[in-house]
Amino acid sequence: MQTRLKFKTSFIALFVLVVLGLSSCKEDPSVGTLDGEQLVAGRLGGTWAKPTNIVTPTGVPAEVFGDMRLVLTTDDSGKPSDFLGQDCPIIFGGSAGTWTVTGTQEGAKVKLTGVTPVDEFDAKVSSGALIISFKMGWENTDTGVTGQGDFSVTLSRQ
Repeated sequence: MQTRLKFKTSFIALFVLVVLGLSSCKEDPSVGTLDGEQLVAGRLGGTWAKPTNIVTPTGVPAEVFGDMRLVLTTDDSGKPSDFLGQDCPIIFGGSAGTWTVTGTQEGAKVKLTGVTPVDEFDAKVSSGALIISFKMGWENTDTGVTGQGDFSVTLSRQ
Protein backbone atom coordinates (compact mmCIF):
# COMPACT_ATOMS: atom_id res chain seq x y z
CA MET A 1 0.00 0.00 0.00
CA GLN A 2 2.83 2.41 0.84
CA THR A 3 4.44 1.68 -2.51
CA ARG A 4 1.23 2.53 -4.27
CA LEU A 5 0.89 5.79 -2.26
CA LYS A 6 4.48 6.76 -3.06
CA PHE A 7 3.83 6.07 -6.75
CA LYS A 8 0.68 8.24 -6.76
CA THR A 9 2.48 11.04 -4.92
CA SER A 10 5.43 10.84 -7.31
CA PHE A 11 3.11 10.81 -10.33
CA ILE A 12 1.17 13.85 -9.08
CA ALA A 13 4.40 15.73 -8.35
CA LEU A 14 5.74 14.90 -11.81
CA PHE A 15 2.47 16.00 -13.43
CA VAL A 16 2.56 19.35 -11.57
CA LEU A 17 6.18 19.93 -12.65
CA VAL A 18 5.36 19.18 -16.30
CA VAL A 19 2.36 21.55 -16.27
CA LEU A 20 4.41 24.31 -14.63
CA GLY A 21 7.26 23.74 -17.06
CA LEU A 22 5.02 23.94 -20.12
CA SER A 23 3.28 27.07 -18.90
CA SER A 24 6.64 28.83 -18.56
CA CYS A 25 7.40 28.22 -22.25
CA LYS A 26 4.93 30.80 -23.52
CA GLU A 27 6.21 33.24 -26.13
CA ASP A 28 7.25 36.70 -25.06
CA PRO A 29 4.42 38.86 -26.48
CA SER A 30 6.72 41.85 -27.10
CA VAL A 31 8.87 39.85 -29.54
CA GLY A 32 5.89 38.70 -31.59
CA THR A 33 4.63 42.25 -32.08
CA LEU A 34 7.76 43.77 -33.68
CA ASP A 35 7.49 44.45 -37.39
CA GLY A 36 10.31 44.32 -39.94
CA GLU A 37 11.03 48.04 -39.72
CA GLN A 38 11.46 47.84 -35.94
CA LEU A 39 13.75 44.82 -36.18
CA VAL A 40 16.05 46.45 -38.75
CA ALA A 41 15.93 49.83 -36.98
CA GLY A 42 16.99 48.10 -33.78
CA ARG A 43 20.05 46.67 -35.53
CA LEU A 44 20.94 50.00 -37.21
CA GLY A 45 20.24 52.17 -34.19
CA GLY A 46 23.22 53.57 -32.35
CA THR A 47 26.44 55.44 -33.06
CA TRP A 48 28.73 54.40 -35.91
CA ALA A 49 32.18 55.88 -36.60
CA LYS A 50 35.81 55.24 -37.59
CA PRO A 51 35.52 54.95 -41.40
CA THR A 52 37.45 52.09 -43.05
CA ASN A 53 37.26 50.19 -46.35
CA ILE A 54 36.47 53.40 -48.19
CA VAL A 55 35.49 53.13 -51.85
CA THR A 56 35.17 56.24 -54.04
CA PRO A 57 35.05 56.86 -57.79
CA THR A 58 38.39 57.27 -59.56
CA GLY A 59 39.82 60.70 -58.84
CA VAL A 60 37.77 61.28 -55.68
CA PRO A 61 39.89 61.19 -52.52
CA ALA A 62 38.82 59.07 -49.54
CA GLU A 63 38.97 62.23 -47.44
CA VAL A 64 35.41 63.08 -48.57
CA PHE A 65 34.29 60.81 -45.71
CA GLY A 66 36.21 62.91 -43.16
CA ASP A 67 35.89 61.51 -39.64
CA MET A 68 32.35 60.33 -40.36
CA ARG A 69 30.19 59.61 -37.34
CA LEU A 70 26.54 58.60 -37.79
CA VAL A 71 23.94 58.57 -35.04
CA LEU A 72 20.65 56.79 -35.69
CA THR A 73 18.04 56.76 -32.93
CA THR A 74 14.70 55.02 -32.49
CA ASP A 75 11.58 56.14 -30.65
CA ASP A 76 9.95 54.37 -27.69
CA SER A 77 8.19 51.92 -30.01
CA GLY A 78 11.43 50.98 -31.82
CA LYS A 79 10.68 52.91 -35.02
CA PRO A 80 13.40 55.03 -36.70
CA SER A 81 13.57 58.55 -35.30
CA ASP A 82 16.51 60.97 -35.51
CA PHE A 83 19.57 60.91 -37.77
CA LEU A 84 22.76 62.91 -37.42
CA GLY A 85 25.75 62.75 -39.75
CA GLN A 86 28.74 64.37 -38.04
CA ASP A 87 32.21 65.27 -39.32
CA CYS A 88 31.39 64.45 -42.94
CA PRO A 89 29.98 67.71 -44.35
CA ILE A 90 30.60 66.76 -47.97
CA ILE A 91 28.28 63.75 -47.66
CA PHE A 92 25.67 64.62 -45.02
CA GLY A 93 26.14 68.37 -44.63
CA GLY A 94 26.36 68.14 -40.83
CA SER A 95 22.62 68.60 -40.47
CA ALA A 96 20.21 66.58 -38.39
CA GLY A 97 17.13 64.92 -39.78
CA THR A 98 14.97 61.84 -39.53
CA TRP A 99 15.21 58.40 -41.11
CA THR A 100 13.12 55.47 -42.27
CA VAL A 101 14.23 51.98 -43.22
CA THR A 102 13.01 49.10 -45.35
CA GLY A 103 14.51 45.70 -46.05
CA THR A 104 16.59 43.45 -43.80
CA GLN A 105 19.84 43.82 -41.89
CA GLU A 106 21.62 42.15 -44.82
CA GLY A 107 20.16 44.62 -47.31
CA ALA A 108 18.41 47.69 -45.92
CA LYS A 109 17.48 50.95 -47.66
CA VAL A 110 17.72 53.99 -45.38
CA LYS A 111 15.93 57.16 -46.48
CA LEU A 112 16.76 60.48 -44.82
CA THR A 113 14.64 63.62 -44.48
CA GLY A 114 16.20 67.01 -43.79
CA VAL A 115 19.73 65.86 -44.70
CA THR A 116 21.69 66.72 -47.86
CA PRO A 117 23.32 66.05 -50.24
CA VAL A 118 22.96 62.28 -49.65
CA ASP A 119 19.36 61.51 -48.71
CA GLU A 120 19.39 57.72 -48.99
CA PHE A 121 21.85 54.88 -48.73
CA ASP A 122 21.99 51.10 -48.74
CA ALA A 123 23.08 49.48 -45.49
CA LYS A 124 24.37 46.10 -44.35
CA VAL A 125 24.76 45.67 -40.61
CA SER A 126 26.36 43.10 -38.34
CA SER A 127 26.93 43.20 -34.60
CA GLY A 128 29.97 45.46 -34.91
CA ALA A 129 30.02 46.92 -38.41
CA LEU A 130 27.81 48.99 -40.70
CA ILE A 131 28.54 49.18 -44.42
CA ILE A 132 26.81 52.03 -46.21
CA SER A 133 26.86 52.61 -49.95
CA PHE A 134 25.28 55.28 -52.12
CA LYS A 135 25.49 57.14 -55.44
CA MET A 136 26.52 60.77 -55.31
CA GLY A 137 27.48 63.49 -57.75
CA TRP A 138 30.84 65.10 -57.15
CA GLU A 139 33.05 67.95 -58.33
CA ASN A 140 36.79 68.32 -58.01
CA THR A 141 37.03 72.01 -57.12
CA ASP A 142 40.73 72.10 -58.11
CA THR A 143 40.21 70.80 -61.65
CA GLY A 144 36.52 71.53 -62.25
CA VAL A 145 35.92 67.89 -63.24
CA THR A 146 32.48 66.61 -62.25
CA GLY A 147 30.87 63.20 -62.20
CA GLN A 148 28.66 60.77 -60.40
CA GLY A 149 29.71 57.54 -58.84
CA ASP A 150 29.43 54.84 -56.23
CA PHE A 151 30.70 55.45 -52.70
CA SER A 152 31.00 52.98 -49.83
CA VAL A 153 32.38 52.94 -46.29
CA THR A 154 32.47 50.60 -43.31
CA LEU A 155 31.81 52.07 -39.87
CA SER A 156 32.26 50.49 -36.44
CA ARG A 157 29.65 50.44 -33.69
CA GLN A 158 30.67 52.81 -30.89
